[in-house]
Amino acid sequence: MTVAEDRGDFVALWCPAGTRWKTATTPPTRPRAPTRAERFVLSLARGDWVRGDFTWDVSTLVLARAGDWHAVWVSWREDGEDWGWYVNRRRPPRGTARGLQTMDLMLGILVAPDRRWRWKDEDEFGARIAAGLITTAEAARVRDEARRVIGHVEANAPPFSARWHDWRPEPSWSLPQPPAGWDRL
Repeated sequence: MTVAEDRGDFVALWCPAGTRWKTATTPPTRPRAPTRAERFVLSLARGDWVRGDFTWDVSTLVLARAGDWHAVWVSWREDGEDWGWYVNRRRPPRGTARGLQTMDLMLGILVAPDRRWRWKDEDEFGARIAAGLITTAEAARVRDEARRVIGHVEANAPPFSARWHDWRPEPSWSLPQPPAGWDRL
């Protein structure tokens, strides 16, 4: 991603459509589980995955505040139309020598431009809890934070009240490239 804004306790990261990225996927040495929830749980429980190559399909500005257990993604369709927001539930990021490290906790919230919202990935969140990959205390924290964010959505409070959908990247910005050493943990 490209750092669009960094205020120390707040960062906005740009990930345009077409950006190449890697994420964990089932290794070819074992059968692929039928659902995404099962694939995540098996890979995490076994510590067994490979990095697959993917292409980001929607232009996204990731808004993250230090210490928050979520990030708000502002997204646009290919024609530039406002796609809405995605609230990504994740552990607070921590800085590393190569960037930020976090862990997706799966219970997302999709927010339409008119502020109607719905849950995303409840099954994956439940599967991680059932497998002991998310503790009961952490699950409660995730749900509490989700309710707090939903309150912001329903009250049209920041960042949902801000004009982030009017933001545009610098015309000179190219597709982000992974930094040197990205493949070493």
